[in-house]
Amino acid sequence: MEAFVWNERYITGEEQVDAEHQELVRIINWIIGNRRSADENQKISQVLSDLVDYAANHFAHETDLMVSSGCDPRFVREHVRVHQDFAQKVLKLRETPVGQDDIENLLRYLSGWLAHHILGMDQSMARQLKRIREGMAPAAAYDQELQLPHDPSTDSLLEAMGALYRLIASRNEALEQLNTHLEEQVQRRTAELTASNEQLKIEQSRLHLAMQQLEITQRKLLESEHRRAARTRRNIEGMLAQIIDNDPVPTFVIDANHRITHWNKACENITGFKAADMIGTQKHPQVFYPDEERPIMADLILDGSLEEQFAQYYPTNYRRSPIIDGAFESEAFFPHIGQGCWLFFTAAPLLNAEGERVGAIETLQDVTERRVAKDRLLAQQNQLEQMVSERTSQLARVNTELEADRKALEELLARVEEAQQQLLQSEKMAAIGQLAAGVAHEINNPVGFVNSNLGTLKTYIGQLFTVIDAYEAASAGGDPGQVAAARQKADLDFLREDLPSLLAESQEGLGRVTKIVQDLKDFSRVDQAEYQLADLNHALESTLNVVWNELKYKAEIVRELGEIPEVECIPAQINQVFMNLLVNAAQAIDTRGRITVRSGQENGHVWFEVADTGKGMSPEVCKRVFEPFFTTKPVGQGTGLGLSISYDIIVKKHHGRFDVSSTPGEGTTFRLWLPLRGDRD
Repeated sequence: MEAFVWNERYITGEEQVDAEHQELVRIINWIIGNRRSADENQKISQVLSDLVDYAANHFAHETDLMVSSGCDPRFVREHVRVHQDFAQKVLKLRETPVGQDDIENLLRYLSGWLAHHILGMDQSMARQLKRIREGMAPAAAYDQELQLPHDPSTDSLLEAMGALYRLIASRNEALEQLNTHLEEQVQRRTAELTASNEQLKIEQSRLHLAMQQLEITQRKLLESEHRRAARTRRNIEGMLAQIIDNDPVPTFVIDANHRITHWNKACENITGFKAADMIGTQKHPQVFYPDEERPIMADLILDGSLEEQFAQYYPTNYRRSPIIDGAFESEAFFPHIGQGCWLFFTAAPLLNAEGERVGAIETLQDVTERRVAKDRLLAQQNQLEQMVSERTSQLARVNTELEADRKALEELLARVEEAQQQLLQSEKMAAIGQLAAGVAHEINNPVGFVNSNLGTLKTYIGQLFTVIDAYEAASAGGDPGQVAAARQKADLDFLREDLPSLLAESQEGLGRVTKIVQDLKDFSRVDQAEYQLADLNHALESTLNVVWNELKYKAEIVRELGEIPEVECIPAQINQVFMNLLVNAAQAIDTRGRITVRSGQENGHVWFEVADTGKGMSPEVCKRVFEPFFTTKPVGQGTGLGLSISYDIIVKKHHGRFDVSSTPGEGTTFRLWLPLRGDRD
């Protein structure tokens, strides 16, 4: 039986080094297996000598490998020092009489040193050799190694190996004592039978059979104990290197809602129920008690049940775990599992950092063949305690890390939302700047004729004042003929006819300017970032007015707006979507075309449609049209953000829908849907 098992964690990737490590493991295992045999003492001394010689050759090879590869001298010196300490330790023991305690101490030292050296310095050496072969400077390779975080699992593995060795040693002593006891019983019984008369021959024959059965039982017990010791060792190593799902001990875990979160492969094998069918369910009681409606021990543990409830479901054979605080254990026969088997099960609570129950863990052990050996379950209970402690500390660390990650993500999300709002406003301002010349032109026209009308009005007023002056002079005794001449020169009849139309035209022009300014103000407002009820048909008309100069030279605008109710939304953002669609439609038309805007309502939504008779898009372009920074426009004529931002506003912020259909050479239609009542984030 090997106490030190080679596994993949010890592989360095250096073929000769790994082969020499395995030979050292073999020598140590030979000493472990023969340390108690009096006939083997001489051989052990010889093997110790062989171990010294072989280790010296191995150490020399490692040193040559590091020097020839150019490893950093600091690391080479430290490596050589550790080799020398090891050689001196073994040489000292070889030169003195070897006692049993010396061998036990040496084996603990050899097992711990070899595992630590392989997992520590030799793995570090292999990583440095790999970096140097990849072109890294030796000093940089060593400095990078010094910066690696300490791996607590390595220390845990060393502690576990020491515990495992002590466990194997104590088990072997117990088995030897049991063997001696059985041999004494057989000898005593044989002597009694020898002294008996011929009438007891039949009984002697039966005793002989019993002795054979005892020998068979002893062999089975030894084999079972050896298997148990080997499995316990593998379990300890596996628990240190893998998560619960790969634990050879049948294990399942339930959360605070009594739902299964873990159901490992060993549990699948012993119960016949697959993890895929169990995880996320509450079917674990039916696995063990298919004919009853009752909780299992893990459920009672999770609920914090009193001992009276444990006594109700396990009336004769439950007890508190002597190892794990708050855990209970029991043993029962389950006729429907396999061919019928005895299971020993232990359930323990899982606590969070505040000591609250957040789940429970339960392990199973098939004790059908070894039910009489209940005292050997202490090792399993110790393992369970270690597993729960490690898992609890892992959960505490993970919870701390998750909390830090959550806060970091919240801060990042806030910054992203702020940046998104800034990008949205920047795109809006960029669009307004792009439209500024057209808006200025739209304002300049009415301002121009108002200005012209004011000049004419000034002339008219001067003429009127001339007539008034003539009237005043005539009334003061002047020449009445001057009044008639002044009236004729001023052409009062024409003034009477032209002044009203002149003022009306000026009022209309100022009204157009006022509307354009108001629409532009509504469109560009930053403070309207809250949901409110809005008439989106009116919003569309306002946007058309703002972008009119971009549209009127390219297309005829056809309005087919239906009656729609007010919509709960952020109006300024919807205006920006309308503007992006209208400007894109105009830019898609090479010569005079048509842009049709439609609206309507359907199934609790309103919809708006902007259709153009432009050049259209291919299916490949349609698939990418909402991607950020994607544009079909020449360099400098578009950022590729307009439709991406529009999609974000409609779909992500207002929980609507955005569709596009297009035929090359015929045109493109965009349709957006908005819920009547906004689903606010």
